[in-house]
Amino acid sequence: MDGNGSYFDTRLDDHPHYYWEDDNTLTDAPSDAVTFASMPKAPEGTTISKIDVVIRVRKD
Repeated sequence: MDGNGSYFDTRLDDHPHYYWEDDNTLTDAPSDAVTFASMPKAPEGTTISKIDVVIRVRKD
């Protein structure tokens, strides 16, 4: 998430993630927690293949 590491997820379906800024960890977020009112139009000559969602959180 900060460009200094990589993450491996054994879950293969598309799903959102929480990125915990305090300890640089990534966990699954509920799939139904994110909805889109509309999709952006892809630039001419392209197709959107996937949207990755990362919700950054930190402890209070």
